[in-house]
Amino acid sequence: MSAVLLALVLASAAEAPVRTLGPGEQVSYRVSWLGLPAGAAEVTVGAESAERPGALPVVTNGQCDLVVYPLREKVIAWWDPDSGRSRGVETYAEENHKRRRMKVEFDPRAGRAVVTRQTEGEPVREKQVDVPAGSLDVASAVFFLRMSALEDGAVIALPIFTGAKAFDGKATVEGRAPLETPRGTTPTVKVRFQTEFSGKLAARELRIWFTDDAAHVPVRMEADFVLGPVVVEWTDYKPGRPLDPSILARRR
Repeated sequence: MSAVLLALVLASAAEAPVRTLGPGEQVSYRVSWLGLPAGAAEVTVGAESAERPGALPVVTNGQCDLVVYPLREKVIAWWDPDSGRSRGVETYAEENHKRRRMKVEFDPRAGRAVVTRQTEGEPVREKQVDVPAGSLDVASAVFFLRMSALEDGAVIALPIFTGAKAFDGKATVEGRAPLETPRGTTPTVKVRFQTEFSGKLAARELRIWFTDDAAHVPVRMEADFVLGPVVVEWTDYKPGRPLDPSILARRR
């Protein structure tokens, strides 16, 4: 019997997909609120372009179907895998029946960010804001964590700028354990991410479970919002291509 079990374990290991953080990666999620279906999201890593050499677009398309707070949102974060930091982020949202757009361009050398906002029916507003060195948007912060070693007990400082507020985020690696997910039991590493978000979707912390491998794919996220607890779980995954040195970046 032990030989049969060993053979099954080895076969499972051989068939396990190799997860890769890089262009082409796509992760689908389901969203639940108070234990009820509430929406879906998809995160896709795009390819480098000549317009933004050295950066990869991380595109998040999400929807929340709650009657109390309907939301459709597309976020494009320009993530620099070399530094792990953010070059900029664009948000297009229809939030509670109102459309808005926000664009943030980070200037790390000057320690500033240029924020452009437009709400439906209102003029475009632009301002410059002083931000801490190495500031990240939220999507880039998750990718920064994915590129980290995530050793048990590690505490990782993450300066966050949301476009409206700058704060010092703190991620603490709490341990490793198998986790039951819609895609089966997955070895994971749990990270508690303390934040200072504000507004109706405020949450003082996020609990994120990453795959316990080199790619650190987020498989589950939990947050206690003002409107109630929200859980996000992965339902599908397609690996990306390995990160290669950028020819475009070397031409800068």
